[in-house]
Amino acid sequence: MASDWPLSADGQYRVAEGKLLLPIDPNGVAVIMVKPDGGGIGIGVTAVEKGEPGVPANIDPTINFTALAHGDTTPASASFTVLTPPTATTPGVYKLNVALHEGVPGQDGNTVLDTGDFTGVAAGKVITVNATADGFELQTPKIPEVFYPGTILDIPAGNPNFTLCPISIPARPYARRVRAGGYQILTGEAADVRVDLLARLNNAAAGNIVGRCQGIAQTERLMMDPGKPIQVGTAADTYDQIAANAAATVYIRTERAAGTSTYTGSASQAKFWAEVLPL
Repeated sequence: MASDWPLSADGQYRVAEGKLLLPIDPNGVAVIMVKPDGGGIGIGVTAVEKGEPGVPANIDPTINFTALAHGDTTPASASFTVLTPPTATTPGVYKLNVALHEGVPGQDGNTVLDTGDFTGVAAGKVITVNATADGFELQTPKIPEVFYPGTILDIPAGNPNFTLCPISIPARPYARRVRAGGYQILTGEAADVRVDLLARLNNAAAGNIVGRCQGIAQTERLMMDPGKPIQVGTAADTYDQIAANAAATVYIRTERAAGTSTYTGSASQAKFWAEVLPL
Protein backbone atom coordinates (compact mmCIF):
# COMPACT_ATOMS: atom_id res chain seq x y z
CA MET A 1 0.00 0.00 0.00
CA ALA A 2 1.40 3.39 -1.05
CA SER A 3 2.16 5.81 1.77
CA ASP A 4 0.41 9.19 2.15
CA TRP A 5 3.69 10.67 3.36
CA PRO A 6 5.75 12.12 0.44
CA LEU A 7 9.48 11.54 0.11
CA SER A 8 12.16 14.21 0.25
CA ALA A 9 14.02 15.12 -2.95
CA ASP A 10 16.85 12.69 -2.14
CA GLY A 11 14.37 9.98 -1.20
CA GLN A 12 15.89 9.50 2.25
CA TYR A 13 13.09 10.99 4.36
CA ARG A 14 9.36 11.27 4.63
CA VAL A 15 8.24 14.90 4.54
CA ALA A 16 5.75 16.23 7.07
CA GLU A 17 4.49 19.62 8.19
CA GLY A 18 3.24 20.47 11.64
CA LYS A 19 2.88 22.85 14.53
CA LEU A 20 4.52 23.10 17.94
CA LEU A 21 2.23 24.50 20.65
CA LEU A 22 3.99 25.77 23.76
CA PRO A 23 1.78 26.35 26.81
CA ILE A 24 1.62 29.69 28.59
CA ASP A 25 0.86 27.93 31.84
CA PRO A 26 4.21 26.78 33.28
CA ASN A 27 2.53 23.57 34.37
CA GLY A 28 1.15 22.87 30.90
CA VAL A 29 2.39 20.34 28.35
CA ALA A 30 3.85 21.14 24.93
CA VAL A 31 1.95 19.67 21.97
CA ILE A 32 3.40 18.68 18.58
CA MET A 33 0.97 18.15 15.68
CA VAL A 34 2.34 16.41 12.57
CA LYS A 35 0.62 15.59 9.25
CA PRO A 36 1.77 14.56 5.77
CA ASP A 37 3.17 17.44 3.74
CA GLY A 38 0.29 18.94 1.83
CA GLY A 39 -2.23 16.63 3.46
CA GLY A 40 -5.36 17.49 5.41
CA ILE A 41 -5.78 17.87 9.10
CA GLY A 42 -6.04 14.56 10.95
CA ILE A 43 -6.25 13.34 14.48
CA GLY A 44 -3.07 11.66 15.63
CA VAL A 45 -0.35 10.42 13.30
CA THR A 46 -1.39 8.32 10.34
CA ALA A 47 0.57 5.28 9.23
CA VAL A 48 3.83 6.27 7.56
CA GLU A 49 4.68 3.11 5.63
CA LYS A 50 3.89 -0.61 5.83
CA GLY A 51 6.87 -2.61 7.04
CA GLU A 52 7.85 -6.20 6.36
CA PRO A 53 6.29 -8.92 8.57
CA GLY A 54 8.41 -9.54 11.64
CA VAL A 55 9.08 -12.69 13.70
CA PRO A 56 7.98 -13.06 17.33
CA ALA A 57 10.42 -13.16 20.19
CA ASN A 58 10.70 -16.36 22.27
CA ILE A 59 11.01 -15.94 26.04
CA ASP A 60 12.84 -18.69 27.93
CA PRO A 61 10.37 -20.11 30.49
CA THR A 62 12.95 -20.09 33.29
CA ILE A 63 13.60 -16.78 35.04
CA ASN A 64 17.01 -15.84 36.38
CA PHE A 65 15.77 -14.62 39.76
CA THR A 66 17.95 -13.00 42.41
CA ALA A 67 16.54 -12.48 45.91
CA LEU A 68 17.99 -9.39 47.52
CA ALA A 69 18.02 -9.04 51.28
CA HIS A 70 15.68 -6.45 52.74
CA GLY A 71 18.54 -4.12 53.69
CA ASP A 72 20.59 -4.66 50.50
CA THR A 73 21.32 -1.35 48.78
CA THR A 74 21.43 -3.00 45.35
CA PRO A 75 18.53 -1.56 43.33
CA ALA A 76 15.80 -3.88 42.09
CA SER A 77 16.10 -4.56 38.38
CA ALA A 78 14.68 -6.41 35.40
CA SER A 79 16.40 -7.08 32.08
CA PHE A 80 16.62 -9.55 29.21
CA THR A 81 19.63 -11.56 28.12
CA VAL A 82 19.82 -12.63 24.47
CA LEU A 83 20.31 -16.37 24.37
CA THR A 84 19.86 -16.71 20.61
CA PRO A 85 20.10 -13.59 18.39
CA PRO A 86 17.18 -13.10 15.98
CA THR A 87 17.53 -13.19 12.20
CA ALA A 88 15.28 -11.97 9.43
CA THR A 89 13.44 -15.29 9.44
CA THR A 90 14.01 -16.83 12.87
CA PRO A 91 13.01 -15.41 16.24
CA GLY A 92 15.47 -14.70 18.99
CA VAL A 93 15.40 -16.35 22.41
CA TYR A 94 15.57 -14.17 25.51
CA LYS A 95 15.88 -14.87 29.23
CA LEU A 96 14.34 -12.58 31.85
CA ASN A 97 16.60 -11.47 34.70
CA VAL A 98 14.84 -10.18 37.83
CA ALA A 99 16.30 -8.97 41.12
CA LEU A 100 13.84 -8.10 43.91
CA HIS A 101 14.20 -7.34 47.61
CA GLU A 102 12.75 -9.60 50.26
CA GLY A 103 10.00 -8.24 52.47
CA VAL A 104 10.52 -6.50 55.78
CA PRO A 105 11.27 -9.08 58.50
CA GLY A 106 8.24 -9.71 60.68
CA GLN A 107 8.11 -9.36 64.42
CA ASP A 108 7.82 -12.34 66.76
CA GLY A 109 4.22 -13.10 67.65
CA ASN A 110 2.79 -13.52 71.12
CA THR A 111 0.17 -16.21 70.45
CA VAL A 112 -0.75 -18.19 73.55
CA LEU A 113 -2.79 -21.40 73.40
CA ASP A 114 -5.65 -21.51 75.85
CA THR A 115 -7.67 -24.56 76.84
CA GLY A 116 -10.78 -22.57 76.03
CA ASP A 117 -9.77 -22.70 72.34
CA PHE A 118 -10.62 -26.41 72.20
CA THR A 119 -13.51 -28.71 73.08
CA GLY A 120 -13.19 -31.93 75.06
CA VAL A 121 -10.38 -30.66 77.26
CA ALA A 122 -9.01 -33.31 79.63
CA ALA A 123 -5.70 -34.07 81.31
CA GLY A 124 -3.27 -35.97 79.09
CA LYS A 125 -4.82 -35.03 75.72
CA VAL A 126 -2.60 -33.70 72.94
CA ILE A 127 -3.15 -31.31 70.01
CA THR A 128 -3.43 -33.08 66.64
CA VAL A 129 -4.47 -32.19 63.08
CA ASN A 130 -8.12 -33.02 62.46
CA ALA A 131 -9.39 -35.55 59.91
CA THR A 132 -10.00 -32.90 57.22
CA ALA A 133 -6.50 -31.39 57.70
CA ASP A 134 -7.90 -27.87 58.07
CA GLY A 135 -7.63 -27.36 61.83
CA PHE A 136 -6.55 -28.76 65.17
CA GLU A 137 -8.30 -30.78 67.85
CA LEU A 138 -7.55 -32.53 71.14
CA GLN A 139 -7.14 -36.29 71.16
CA THR A 140 -6.16 -38.88 73.72
CA PRO A 141 -2.71 -40.20 72.77
CA LYS A 142 -2.74 -43.74 71.41
CA ILE A 143 -0.43 -45.91 73.49
CA PRO A 144 0.13 -49.67 73.81
CA GLU A 145 -0.87 -51.17 77.16
CA VAL A 146 -0.45 -54.47 78.98
CA PHE A 147 -2.98 -55.90 81.46
CA TYR A 148 -2.69 -58.80 83.89
CA PRO A 149 -5.25 -60.91 85.76
CA GLY A 150 -5.92 -60.15 89.40
CA THR A 151 -6.08 -63.87 90.29
CA ILE A 152 -5.32 -67.15 88.53
CA LEU A 153 -7.33 -70.19 89.68
CA ASP A 154 -6.09 -73.72 90.25
CA ILE A 155 -7.59 -76.24 87.84
CA PRO A 156 -9.42 -78.85 89.95
CA ALA A 157 -9.77 -82.49 88.97
CA GLY A 158 -12.53 -83.67 86.68
CA ASN A 159 -12.67 -80.68 84.26
CA PRO A 160 -12.61 -81.07 80.46
CA ASN A 161 -12.64 -77.24 80.10
CA PHE A 162 -11.79 -74.52 82.61
CA THR A 163 -11.45 -70.73 82.79
CA LEU A 164 -8.29 -69.91 84.71
CA CYS A 165 -8.81 -66.15 84.87
CA PRO A 166 -10.36 -63.13 83.16
CA ILE A 167 -8.23 -60.14 82.16
CA SER A 168 -10.22 -56.90 82.17
CA ILE A 169 -9.36 -54.24 79.58
CA PRO A 170 -10.88 -50.75 80.14
CA ALA A 171 -12.37 -48.66 77.35
CA ARG A 172 -10.29 -46.21 75.34
CA PRO A 173 -11.46 -43.67 72.71
CA TYR A 174 -9.72 -45.53 69.86
CA ALA A 175 -9.80 -49.04 68.41
CA ARG A 176 -7.20 -51.55 69.55
CA ARG A 177 -5.88 -54.99 68.67
CA VAL A 178 -5.53 -57.62 71.42
CA ARG A 179 -2.60 -60.00 71.88
CA ALA A 180 -2.63 -62.49 74.74
CA GLY A 181 0.17 -64.72 75.99
CA GLY A 182 1.41 -66.76 78.94
CA TYR A 183 1.95 -70.36 80.03
CA GLN A 184 0.41 -73.13 82.14
CA ILE A 185 1.72 -76.54 83.22
CA LEU A 186 -1.01 -79.19 82.95
CA THR A 187 -1.12 -82.77 84.20
CA GLY A 188 -3.53 -85.20 82.57
CA GLU A 189 -5.37 -87.47 84.99
CA ALA A 190 -4.96 -90.26 82.44
CA ALA A 191 -3.04 -90.76 79.22
CA ASP A 192 -6.15 -90.26 77.09
CA VAL A 193 -6.21 -86.45 77.06
CA ARG A 194 -4.79 -83.56 75.08
CA VAL A 195 -5.42 -79.99 76.23
CA ASP A 196 -5.09 -76.60 74.49
CA LEU A 197 -4.37 -73.28 76.23
CA LEU A 198 -6.43 -70.42 74.76
CA ALA A 199 -7.31 -66.76 75.20
CA ARG A 200 -10.86 -65.88 74.08
CA LEU A 201 -12.15 -62.33 73.60
CA ASN A 202 -15.36 -61.24 75.40
CA ASN A 203 -16.86 -64.74 75.70
CA ALA A 204 -15.32 -67.50 77.77
CA ALA A 205 -16.82 -70.39 75.80
CA ALA A 206 -17.03 -69.06 72.24
CA GLY A 207 -15.12 -65.75 71.96
CA ASN A 208 -12.62 -65.07 69.19
CA ILE A 209 -9.27 -66.68 69.91
CA VAL A 210 -6.50 -64.08 70.44
CA GLY A 211 -3.83 -66.46 71.77
CA ARG A 212 -3.35 -70.22 71.65
CA CYS A 213 -1.07 -73.16 72.33
CA GLN A 214 -2.05 -76.60 71.05
CA GLY A 215 -1.19 -79.40 73.44
CA ILE A 216 0.36 -82.66 72.24
CA ALA A 217 1.07 -84.65 75.42
CA GLN A 218 -0.63 -85.84 78.60
CA THR A 219 1.51 -83.60 80.84
CA GLU A 220 3.35 -80.55 79.48
CA ARG A 221 4.00 -76.85 79.75
CA LEU A 222 1.78 -74.97 77.32
CA MET A 223 3.29 -71.68 76.05
CA MET A 224 0.60 -69.51 74.51
CA ASP A 225 1.44 -67.36 71.48
CA PRO A 226 -0.61 -64.21 70.68
CA GLY A 227 -2.54 -63.71 67.48
CA LYS A 228 -5.68 -64.92 65.73
CA PRO A 229 -5.91 -68.47 64.34
CA ILE A 230 -4.23 -68.96 61.00
CA GLN A 231 -7.44 -70.20 59.35
CA VAL A 232 -9.06 -66.82 59.99
CA GLY A 233 -6.65 -65.25 57.51
CA THR A 234 -6.21 -61.56 56.93
CA ALA A 235 -9.74 -60.72 55.72
CA ALA A 236 -11.32 -60.60 59.20
CA ASP A 237 -9.28 -57.64 60.39
CA THR A 238 -11.62 -56.92 63.32
CA TYR A 239 -11.40 -60.49 64.64
CA ASP A 240 -8.97 -59.58 67.43
CA GLN A 241 -9.92 -55.91 67.84
CA ILE A 242 -11.68 -53.86 70.51
CA ALA A 243 -13.82 -51.05 69.09
CA ALA A 244 -13.29 -47.44 70.13
CA ASN A 245 -14.89 -46.53 73.49
CA ALA A 246 -15.51 -50.22 74.29
CA ALA A 247 -14.19 -52.24 77.22
CA ALA A 248 -13.32 -55.92 76.84
CA THR A 249 -12.42 -59.06 78.77
CA VAL A 250 -9.93 -61.71 77.74
CA TYR A 251 -10.68 -65.14 79.22
CA ILE A 252 -7.72 -67.46 79.69
CA ARG A 253 -8.94 -71.01 79.21
CA THR A 254 -7.83 -74.61 79.03
CA GLU A 255 -9.97 -76.71 76.72
CA ARG A 256 -9.75 -80.42 76.04
CA ALA A 257 -8.96 -80.90 72.38
CA ALA A 258 -8.89 -84.72 72.27
CA GLY A 259 -9.45 -87.77 74.49
CA THR A 260 -11.90 -88.51 77.29
CA SER A 261 -9.86 -87.94 80.43
CA THR A 262 -9.54 -84.74 82.46
CA TYR A 263 -6.59 -82.75 83.81
CA THR A 264 -5.38 -80.53 86.61
CA GLY A 265 -3.12 -77.47 86.90
CA SER A 266 -1.71 -75.17 89.59
CA ALA A 267 -1.94 -71.39 89.59
CA SER A 268 1.64 -71.28 90.86
CA GLN A 269 2.72 -72.78 87.53
CA ALA A 270 0.92 -70.23 85.34
CA LYS A 271 1.36 -66.67 84.12
CA PHE A 272 -0.81 -64.70 81.69
CA TRP A 273 -1.05 -61.24 80.17
CA ALA A 274 -2.98 -59.34 77.50
CA GLU A 275 -1.43 -56.57 75.38
CA VAL A 276 -3.51 -54.03 73.48
CA LEU A 277 -2.09 -52.07 70.56
CA PRO A 278 -3.76 -48.90 69.24
CA LEU A 279 -4.91 -48.74 65.63
